[in-house]
Amino acid sequence: MQLFVYITNDHEVVYPLMNELMARGIRGATSVECQGMLAAVSESDCEHPPMFSTLRKFLNPERESGKMIFIVMKDEDIPIAKEVVHKVCGDLRLPNTGILFSVPVMNWEGVSLK
Repeated sequence: MQLFVYITNDHEVVYPLMNELMARGIRGATSVECQGMLAAVSESDCEHPPMFSTLRKFLNPERESGKMIFIVMKDEDIPIAKEVVHKVCGDLRLPNTGILFSVPVMNWEGVSLK
């Protein structure tokens, strides 16, 4: 089993992505709001690092928070999930398309192995 994680700033892809995952037999995804480091630092009252003033011009304060999608799945389903992300969200080598990764899950409860 693995925990598959996809993170994006594009809210428009979340429902099409989940629909396509379901169509391909992958169930149990959870979506949560998330915020990147630069956005979090820009909102904080603490002193910003020296390089922050340079990076600040690249931030869009009006940008919505991101979405993080979690799915615990069988190892053999990881390539299917990656294929779906690429199909729905585009080439992840391009800017602002998101990131994905998976990590082994050693223990779990409440996850069906069907």
